[in-house]
Amino acid sequence: MTNAYTASWALYVRNFSFHGQAIALLTLINGMVFVYSVTRLGYAIFSGRTAAISTFLLTLTPLVSGMGITLWHDILMSAGMLLVTSFFINLQKGTGSYRKLLVLELFPGALFCSFRPNGLPTIAVFAAIYGAVMFLKYRSQFAQTLKLMATAFLLSAIITAIGSNIILGLSPINNYYAQEWMRNDISCYADSDAGDGFVEETIPGIGSTNSWRSSAACIFLNTAAVSGDEKVAAEKFIPSAWLTLLREDPFFVLRTHTERNAYLIPIPIFGIPTEPFLHSTIEFKDQGIEWAFPKIAEEARAPMRAWNAARGLTGWAGLWGLVLIGIMVVGRKRNLIPPAAMTVALMVIIFVVAPIPDGRYALFVLITGQLALIGEFTEWVQRGSRRLPN
Repeated sequence: MTNAYTASWALYVRNFSFHGQAIALLTLINGMVFVYSVTRLGYAIFSGRTAAISTFLLTLTPLVSGMGITLWHDILMSAGMLLVTSFFINLQKGTGSYRKLLVLELFPGALFCSFRPNGLPTIAVFAAIYGAVMFLKYRSQFAQTLKLMATAFLLSAIITAIGSNIILGLSPINNYYAQEWMRNDISCYADSDAGDGFVEETIPGIGSTNSWRSSAACIFLNTAAVSGDEKVAAEKFIPSAWLTLLREDPFFVLRTHTERNAYLIPIPIFGIPTEPFLHSTIEFKDQGIEWAFPKIAEEARAPMRAWNAARGLTGWAGLWGLVLIGIMVVGRKRNLIPPAAMTVALMVIIFVVAPIPDGRYALFVLITGQLALIGEFTEWVQRGSRRLPN
């Protein structure tokens, strides 16, 4: 086991799959936890009937049913964010037992947020945004909210530290993976005219402009010729090199991240986003892996393929973030403040540190935006039906 991603995720996979002997059990657990978290959020935002209808409809879509059965650690991290958000909605509503909500939402949410390296920073940014809103508009609840946000952050941090430092004996941060987005920016810059000589100046003795350059790194996977060993050797130089790049050409960095993460922007600056989204086949070929029930599997993949084909709508995180915030503002819905704050926090973090565009990174945003719209539509239909004569 390594700290390539996070220790808590690695320990979860090892222990709950019985050391890899029951991978199907992880699929079952992930799916159940994911649906549970979506349901908790739905019932936190809406009344009982609207929540039941909207969460049922959303969980039928590949966004939940398809994503939920994959073994990406993004799934449970997104579930964690959904649970943390549900907790703060219920807290501000004053509904439910305080201790019960801690057990059902905040504690498991903080745990699952530790399953990806960007989970903890996202909670920190969420705490800053939501804390500021509570201080400015709902000051009577600010102290309690601040205390509980600190609890969520510390719990996630402690789980990460214990899993890495004590159990695995490794640093919670794997520099090689943590620096991937910085390397991509540097490789992209090296491929430009302005980047000639930048590598030799900031990463001395490790490769050259030619070996580091990669036009593909600007928007997707880095194809630079620099070796893995050279990347490891460059770890001590990468942060300072990237900061030099940011200082010398901030508009290049902003433009690169905007183009790379165009799906986070609600305006189609570079056209309708077509980032990777739903994955119905992730196994490498010729590895002796095959479907247990090929015909059923092929039929089951059809809805995911349809949703993936429509990813310009279904996977456009910036659009769904705008929908969520728009419904919150126009409808003056206080219940949507926590999900809106988490949405902004997650997209800010992804915009900076995501090495490639991928819809699953912003899964929380897609779910909350689509759930809010389905819930609004459901309430509109119910209001209309009540106005009809008997």
